[in-house]
Amino acid sequence: MKKIAVLGSCVSRDSFNSKFIPDYKNYYSCVVHQNQTSMISLLSDPIPFEESLIDNLSPFDTKHFKSELSKSFFSEMELHQPDYLIMDFYGDLYYGVQRIGNSYITNKKWLFQQTSLYKYLDIQEEFLIFFDQKEWYMELWKQGVKKLFTFLREKVPNCKVIINKARFIDEYLEKDTGKMKVISSSKKHRYINVPIYNQWWNGLESHIIKNYDVRVLDYGNEHYYSIEDHPWGMFYVHYNMEFYKDFTRKLLGIILEDVIEENERLSRNLSLV
Repeated sequence: MKKIAVLGSCVSRDSFNSKFIPDYKNYYSCVVHQNQTSMISLLSDPIPFEESLIDNLSPFDTKHFKSELSKSFFSEMELHQPDYLIMDFYGDLYYGVQRIGNSYITNKKWLFQQTSLYKYLDIQEEFLIFFDQKEWYMELWKQGVKKLFTFLREKVPNCKVIINKARFIDEYLEKDTGKMKVISSSKKHRYINVPIYNQWWNGLESHIIKNYDVRVLDYGNEHYYSIEDHPWGMFYVHYNMEFYKDFTRKLLGIILEDVIEENERLSRNLSLV
């Protein structure tokens, strides 16, 4: 049974959920999940906090906020030693970061400010990847990526990294009419320029693919859209169910290739004995 870690959003985590892939536990288990986190947050120092003040959130969001502050992703990875780490960069693209004292967390203020803790934090500036200080943002982002891969090499050396080349989508299927409509103009979610966001997404991935040893889940020209009866609702990264099936097929293909390669390596070694 392969152990999977996810550093990313629902586009990478949902296929390890029986709502989407009922039999996924036949193949692997998801042992670590750091949700929607900026690489700059990962780079940053832990932020001390009073645990009892993280209130008014669901258990999932409570765990997420704690891990943003404590940077516990690294200790979790070292503890569980997953076989694969699947990454996407939704957190940096959609949220950016917020400075807390001399550290950073992913800028999910809309969620974190619901807690009693938030008002006690040393709240500083908010930064988005697309706007002011782009060069500064990218420099810190690259430092976060470097820290991550150094950590993996030293502490989780058998973990292979897979980049999930998901993208923002701007169409959704209206349930009542069966018509395709546009998410960004629906006024149901914050407007984003989907083509621009996807150009940046490609740029972040390209940096890692060029500079680090990674595998890729690539969907080519497949066309996905959102659906109103998605388990989490219609959104830019909540796809029709075919996406999750494609994700699973591609991931299992990578795992199968690795198993075959490892078996061939063992056979070669045995023939030399």
